[in-house]
Amino acid sequence: MIPKIVIDTNIYISAIFWGGKPRSVVDLGRNGQISIFTSSQIENEINKKLKTKFGLSDEEVAQILLDFSTFTLPIKASRKITVIDDDPDDDKFIECAVASRAGFIVSGDKHLLNLKEYKGIKIMKAGDFLSFFLKK
Repeated sequence: MIPKIVIDTNIYISAIFWGGKPRSVVDLGRNGQISIFTSSQIENEINKKLKTKFGLSDEEVAQILLDFSTFTLPIKASRKITVIDDDPDDDKFIECAVASRAGFIVSGDKHLLNLKEYKGIKIMKAGDFLSFFLKK
């Protein structure tokens, strides 16, 4: 069975600008080896960060999100989940993972990583996910 995952905004942005392990995770989705789920809240955050932190134009961001849409599966999170008190904005990744029945959230965010797991959903860094995936 193909692993279902949700990737944090920081993983996707790292994949775009720096490659490395985050890009390897994204490429697994691009190649159909894993299923990457997303939500409108995650896509909105990617949009906002690419514009504000990286100064990309509307056209550049639209192209990146179009590419993103070719290998991600959009899902509507059906219920609000409140787990991360220190950064409630990160709850959207858990909501997406629960709604998609994903087994993993791949993140570089300490608030998510400190949880380690939420109701059977493993939360791990890109390198740890790659090690797990390649061992199967």
